This record gives sequence, structure tokens and C-alpha cells, in this order.
Amino acid sequence: MQGMSLFFHELYIFLEFVFVYYATILGFCTILSVFVLGIIMILRGTLFSKYIFGKGFLWCLLIPVIFCGKLHFYFRSRVGVKVFYWWYVAGYMHRWIFGIFLGGIIVSGIWFLVRRLKLKRFVSGLEESKDYDSKYKIMIYHGKIASFCTGCFKPVIVIPEGMSKGEAEVVIRHEETHILLGHLWMLLGYEILRSLFWPNVFLHLCVRYFKRDLENICDSVTIQRNGFDEFSYAYAILKCAKDVSFIKKNGYESEMSFAIEDRYMVLKRRLENILKRRAYKTGIVIGGAIVTLIAVLASIVVIKEVSFARSNDIGMVSSICYTGNVDKIYTDMDSNIVIRFDDDYIYINGEALLDYYPEARNGSEWFYISAGGYYKIPGMGGGNSYGEIKAADIHDGIIVIPNHNEIDIWNRIIMWL
Repeated sequence: MQGMSLFFHELYIFLEFVFVYYATILGFCTILSVFVLGIIMILRGTLFSKYIFGKGFLWCLLIPVIFCGKLHFYFRSRVGVKVFYWWYVAGYMHRWIFGIFLGGIIVSGIWFLVRRLKLKRFVSGLEESKDYDSKYKIMIYHGKIASFCTGCFKPVIVIPEGMSKGEAEVVIRHEETHILLGHLWMLLGYEILRSLFWPNVFLHLCVRYFKRDLENICDSVTIQRNGFDEFSYAYAILKCAKDVSFIKKNGYESEMSFAIEDRYMVLKRRLENILKRRAYKTGIVIGGAIVTLIAVLASIVVIKEVSFARSNDIGMVSSICYTGNVDKIYTDMDSNIVIRFDDDYIYINGEALLDYYPEARNGSEWFYISAGGYYKIPGMGGGNSYGEIKAADIHDGIIVIPNHNEIDIWNRIIMWL
């Protein structure tokens, strides 16, 4: 029973550490996402306002944010400490804050998952049509609905019954373009970000702009790729827009729809973009996508270089506690008392130890000395080894005591995380 009790105690300590650690770094990422999203919205409304593909590439700036949880900047700069470090202090002093934060991630993740499962169940109950030429499944809804596509692994296109052959051709090619461009995966990625950074309300509000940018890209690619007439294409959008309300009412707007917006001004702007559309050069767009990908990967590499590693060695740092005076704890940063230590022994300057703890000269209590260890981020770590010696056994000169290593399986898992 004692062994089981010890196991559950160690498990509790491990889970508590993981809880605080991930709440801290994800909180830092959430705060940073507010600023990054602000930059995206400013740029898409100014420098990139006339560039459909450029606005789409801008959203890739959110990807590196996921890797920014352990930046040196948060702890080693005045701005970083003021803007970010308060989160760590608040959560460490009031664990319920971290609890609400992680609980929100779980709840929002479940909510997005349930919506997707609900949509999958809805689509699976529809009738498959063989009347249209497409390499993806075409499902027919018997009623009014704005067509959409769904399913990252097994894409499906849903269209309403009663569409003319020409309209269906336009709609199906549009949804195929969404699938080919990876927009369904992009939406899934955005939902993951919304779950992880849920306190950032701007991330939820800006999803409509994200979808609009994807739709504008899809419109341009679909028209040019299939040789559609802009007026016929715009007319097909108008006919579908009136049925968007069904999607919104039933919570299916998380997927890509041919007419995702039914608001007048938004629809008007989209139609204007289609009618004013200019042919793009495929090579330039592909080049832009490659440059964006390289920039994202390079930024992740740079972020890793200016972030704390998974496990960071504390170095030759030790702390000393004397049971005869537990309020007096000495942290040895300069190897004044603990000269050095290795995996087997700790080497102590007995004279320096007694100079700092003169009350121990005639004492019979114990000294406990912790040495080294690791940290994940400043203030969060463990795994230090320790040694012990009785005050009566201390003498001038170098004292060698056994070093007990506390790097157990739990610490090794934490070091790996």
C-alpha cells in the first residue's frame, strides 16, 4: 500500500508540473497571437489589400506562434517581462486561472469536434449522385442548401437538388478547387488555433476574414483553371447565397461553402472582385507560396534558436539547508561552499560552510545540499541531486559526500516534453 501511495503521489506531482508548464507556454502563445493577428489584419487592409493571394499568404504568420511558448524574450527583456511574464506569475499564484485556461481548451476542442461529427453524420445520410463528373463524392440534399465541401481525409461535396447542369458544373468545380488547394486542412488548422488560443477573442472574430480570403483565392483559381465566364460565375454565387441561412442555422458553417456570406456588402465586394478579376501568372503564385513556406520554416528554426531547450542544465548551482535553522537557505551560485559535484560525489568547502552557518559549529543537526538539476523555463524545473552530512562531521578542508541522483522516470518524461 505504501508503494502505491508513493506512486500516486509522484504521479500527482508530475501531472501538476505538466499542467502548469503547458498552461504557461500556451498562455504566452495566446498573448503573442493577439499582436500577430493585429499585424495580419493591418497588412491585409493596407499593403496587401489589392493582392488576393498575398492576403491568403499572410495568415501563415499564425503558424510560428505555436512554437513561441519558450522564447528568451519573455524572461530576459524588459518589454517581455511586462507584457508576458504577468501570465506566469498570475497562474502560479492562482492555479485556478491555469485551470480555467486549460479547461477552455478542452471544452472548445470538444465543441469543434462535435460540430464536425454532427456534419459528418448529416452528410452520410444524404443520397450520393452519379450524374456529375468529379473524382470526389457528390451528395444531394433534397431541399434548399448552399453547396459546400467537407472531409479532410475523404472529401465530399454537397449540392442541393434541382440545380441546372451549368450551375452544378460551376459549383462542383469551385468546391473541387477548395479541396485541391488544401482549404479544408487550413480550416482545421485554424480551428485548432482557436481552441489552443481561445481567450483571444479576435481569433474567433477574424475567422470570417480568413474564410473570405480563401473564397477569393478559390474564385480566382476556379475561373482561370476552368475557363468560366465571370458573369455566369457571379450569377451562380447569387443564386446560392440565398440558401446560406440553412448552413448557419444548423452549425455547418465551419466548412467551405460556395456562397459563405449572404450579407449584402460582403457579397457585393466578392462579386466586384470576380467581375474585376485579372488573370494571374501561375508561376508567380507558386513562387510566392514557396517563398512563404520557406519563410515560415525559417522563422520556426530561428524561434527554436532563441527559445529555451526542452531541458536546460542549471549548471554548478547548489542550495544548502540546515535543519538547525530552516529559515536560512543559502543558494551557492559561485561555488563558494559546494566547490563541484559529479554523478557520484559532492565536494564541500567545510570552512566556508561553517563560516556561513556558525551556529552549526557546536550543533548536531543535518545539512541537506541539493546540487545541479534542470529547468524547462526559468522557475520551472527539478531533477536535482542531493547529499547530506551531519554538522558534527564538518571540518576544515574539502569534504566529500555521496551524491544521490533524483532523475527518475517522471523527471525524464518532463525533460523530454
